[in-house]
Amino acid sequence: MPYLGVVATENEPVNGAGENRDGPDGPDGFATFAEFHGERLRRVLVARYGVEVGNDISAEALAYAFEHWDRVRQMSNPVGYLYRVAQSSSRRYRRWARRPTMPVEVSTAADAADPDLGAALAGLTKNQRLCIVMVHVYDWTYQQTADALNMPLTSVRNHLHRGLAALRKTLED
Repeated sequence: MPYLGVVATENEPVNGAGENRDGPDGPDGFATFAEFHGERLRRVLVARYGVEVGNDISAEALAYAFEHWDRVRQMSNPVGYLYRVAQSSSRRYRRWARRPTMPVEVSTAADAADPDLGAALAGLTKNQRLCIVMVHVYDWTYQQTADALNMPLTSVRNHLHRGLAALRKTLED
């Protein structure tokens, strides 16, 4: 069964499970799914919750998927579902109410970004930051972002528009 809400690239099968020696629904299906979608899910969760929490809840969501693989692999949007599982797992971290820490990326002089960009991103609302990172950093489509976040397409557009406007204002000051 194909997984909806996920666009295949040249090296990635549409259904996310791929072909393996036992077929796409065999015991190796989870490993292939995790290889194709696990890193993508982790990056989005890090963008939303910060490095420490994002990595932890990403691992918890993939562990949940492994335990319940028979049910998860039959879903129309398993990546979106695992995002929601991770979102639920994040509740125990909310009591700390800390600002998320953004990952430090090594850049060269050719692609040097504004050094205040990480702080400016951390100052946005969670949904604004997440939509901006998913669409402009990781090249998700608006529809993929809406599906993963379980929100209407217009909300994704609004979060992007308002978030980019806030970034421009913050970085221009």
